[in-house]
Amino acid sequence: MISLDPSSLTPPVPYEMADVAGERSSGGVMPVGRPGKVGVLDVTLGVRGGRTGVVSRFVKAPMQLTRPLYIDPSDAEEAFLYIRTTGGGLAQNDRIRQVLRLESGARATVTTQAGTPVHRMDAGMASQWVSLHVADGAVCEYLPGQTILFAGSRLLQTTDVDVAPGGTVLVAEVMLTGRLARGEVNGFDALAQRFRVTRNGRPLLSDTLCVTGATANSEMLLSRWAVWGTVLLVPPSPSDVPGLLAGLRGALPEGSENLTAAASTMVGDEGVTVRVAGNDPVSVRSLVESVHSLARECLLGRPAVDLRRM
Repeated sequence: MISLDPSSLTPPVPYEMADVAGERSSGGVMPVGRPGKVGVLDVTLGVRGGRTGVVSRFVKAPMQLTRPLYIDPSDAEEAFLYIRTTGGGLAQNDRIRQVLRLESGARATVTTQAGTPVHRMDAGMASQWVSLHVADGAVCEYLPGQTILFAGSRLLQTTDVDVAPGGTVLVAEVMLTGRLARGEVNGFDALAQRFRVTRNGRPLLSDTLCVTGATANSEMLLSRWAVWGTVLLVPPSPSDVPGLLAGLRGALPEGSENLTAAASTMVGDEGVTVRVAGNDPVSVRSLVESVHSLARECLLGRPAVDLRRM
């Protein structure tokens, strides 16, 4: 069980964000640790009675978790879980900590109720830290709704994946750098986004993006793209990677003025990372979903399930 100490619920803060990461209370801003400012979800999934179910869980408001659903017609034993929050998005000094553990043989898809808006902040920052622990023979699909950065927002978002040999992970996330319909693009104050993948103690991927102030438009950072998608794929065996990579590269479109994508391998060719950048959230999300569906067919032999329409 994870500690409720707010400091233990905050991922490591990049030095570029140290000046905005304070937990102070000023001008009516509630400090870290006050009721409703710390959300925790600690869940273990295992196989019981032939199908995947919740073995243990600890949930602290504003986080909520639905009961497992079994909606994949091609696999009646896979659990689908929806993470919900009563907070209406992330506000200043919010700390959200999610830990998902899959025991050997468990198969689960975890998503959110909808997208996550990150609101304007006058002090401090919000953080969201997700850790996935996947055992041998387990399959974890983590497919949250899109994250939307409002103008003036500050976010530290970390996704950690620890997968055992023989385990399978499919992660797909999409981030909007503003409320695009309002003309907001890169209007946030600070953003740090981290992805880390390890297998059997060996680092396979460590990717950190940190953007503060007016640096977002740099060609080395977000450039001119308003929407970013990331897909992380770790198959049960490195021998699955060449075929997976070839299939993905064949499906990715040629770069255009409004959409571009690329796929590369992780350390030791034990996994695949796909990045999608564009200016239209529908197009980026559609391509990310296509990549996930193709990978699911390749690794699991089953098509993707529409998580929003059943």
